Amino acid sequence: MRVQQAGRTPARAPAPFHRAVGASALGSYEAAIYIALLLVVVAVSLIAPRFLSPDNLFEVARNFSFITAVGVGEAMVILTGNGGIDLSVGSVMGLGGVVATKLLGLGAGLLPAIAAGIGAGWICGTANGLLVTRARMTPLIPTLGMLSIAHGLSLVITQGYPLTDLGRAGPAFVALGAGYVGPVPNPVVYMFLVVASGWFVLTHTPLGYNIYAVGGNAEASRLSGIDVDRVRLVAFMVSGALAALSGILLAARLSVGDATTGQGEELNVIAAAVIGGVSLLGGQGSVLGLFAGAALIGVLLNAMVLTGVPAFWQQVVIGSTIIVAVLLDRLRLRLARA
Repeated sequence: MRVQQAGRTPARAPAPFHRAVGASALGSYEAAIYIALLLVVVAVSLIAPRFLSPDNLFEVARNFSFITAVGVGEAMVILTGNGGIDLSVGSVMGLGGVVATKLLGLGAGLLPAIAAGIGAGWICGTANGLLVTRARMTPLIPTLGMLSIAHGLSLVITQGYPLTDLGRAGPAFVALGAGYVGPVPNPVVYMFLVVASGWFVLTHTPLGYNIYAVGGNAEASRLSGIDVDRVRLVAFMVSGALAALSGILLAARLSVGDATTGQGEELNVIAAAVIGGVSLLGGQGSVLGLFAGAALIGVLLNAMVLTGVPAFWQQVVIGSTIIVAVLLDRLRLRLARA
């Protein structure tokens, strides 16, 4: 039996890769984002020729790599619908980095410290998911509370001071964030691994199918035997774990554990998802679109730096871009229904 909520498009299984590429070529939202990204790159390169220098391009990619990686988990949460959104990812990034660097300073090995940092993020994501699925709280409330809790725990651990003692495993830890694979910075390699993994999960696994199905029509998914609460819980878990891992790598790049790391990044992460075509209503969007959205933000921020735009205006531009992206998303849905 097939049930459809009024005014919503029925959930569909993700298309195979060759069909997805074909759909993009015919003018999907993701294709439009990549075209917009290309046009912005051309425009910026004409205004500031040094933008296309290899060093600057790698720096741009490294800067938006963390946003992209965290955005993969954020996208999964948003795709499940029900107003799903994780506002805590920025603070969880800071907590993951602080937990790892604190343990390194106490003499822990590299892998146990990283595992503990990821575990802290996973616990935060699990708490968010349980409050949403068991306590039936609107996702905005628990994730906003977790934003404050994670930041507070980071301050408790650091006592307000940056953690610069990384112990005997310090050099190996710093190399994770500041090292290179050939000419490519490690964070960029990490970003592509996360994007590839997220794309595979969403397009080629039962979990990915269930995420799209739940976001497209939760009641129909429940009637067809999908455990809706479990799917949403897993999405929050992945979001918390990826945020913490990204925060650990960011701490490695900066060579310091700081409670302020990641603060405010939730805005850029959500912006990347929305600009990349991940619908706030759930059930629509892709990791490839998210990547384009994050790249567009990274290019815009770098362009403003190269052209001397004051830093205060950067947030104005990003906020305005989010509003425009949401308006375009609403227009797209109305055209689809028509």
